Amino acid sequence: MDQFVLPDNQLLGKEQVETEDLPVISQRIQDIIEVLNNFKELGDHERGRSAYVEQLIKDMAVYYGYSEYLLEKLFNLFSVSEALEFFEANEVPRPVTIRTNTLRTRRRDLAQALINRGVNLEPIGKWTKVGLTIFDSTVPVGATPEYLAGHYILQSASSFLPVMALAPQENEKILDMASAPGGKSTYIAALMKNTGIIFANDSNKERTKGLVSNIHRLGIKNTVVCNYDGREFPTVLGGFDRVLLDAPCSGTGVISKDPSVKINKNFFYRLLTL
Repeated sequence: MDQFVLPDNQLLGKEQVETEDLPVISQRIQDIIEVLNNFKELGDHERGRSAYVEQLIKDMAVYYGYSEYLLEKLFNLFSVSEALEFFEANEVPRPVTIRTNTLRTRRRDLAQALINRGVNLEPIGKWTKVGLTIFDSTVPVGATPEYLAGHYILQSASSFLPVMALAPQENEKILDMASAPGGKSTYIAALMKNTGIIFANDSNKERTKGLVSNIHRLGIKNTVVCNYDGREFPTVLGGFDRVLLDAPCSGTGVISKDPSVKINKNFFYRLLTL
């Protein structure tokens, strides 16, 4: 097999890459990663490692449909191989998951009610006692009588984990710094059995509307919704037993459901206010 050589002395620009077939770009991505993983033996030392990385970012941005700006930001968080795994994982649709609202029902009762309505589901796993995975359904999962009665919330399983790590206790005073649309705040409230007090904050006032709606629907009574720049809290309120800041709250976690995030810079700028 011939050794891979970067295109000419001039890196291919995005416009040039976009004219190529995706299989060609995919192969070059694999070739560049192979070189970067063994640069000492396979790389062109005159051009340097940075030239390969620059071309890789251009290729991956086109192949996966990201802006170069966002792809570079995410790429720099990982090793080269991990970055590829990350972008590949974002192309795989996530399963629909729901969290049982234990303030109003038990998981087994909810599961049976939904099965009776034509929902194909199963418990997420042994690590959670409240989560269910929805495979398919003959009814809209976000409009069943159980949903409207607040027996569950549509929530990604991964967002259970920050709350489990927080381990809230009854009668505590807790701040959820970036709380909208309310999945984590309402889970905290359920674990606290509606005791104590939760300050559910979000710096985006528009997003607090959905937060308030979920709080009312799920029967949460121990939560105050607020709309502060996160930097203001030391002068506004203090003395919390626990604080949840599920950073960076950038929106990148929903890329598999909302591809528009791939080309949107705005959410990065919003992080500055957290």
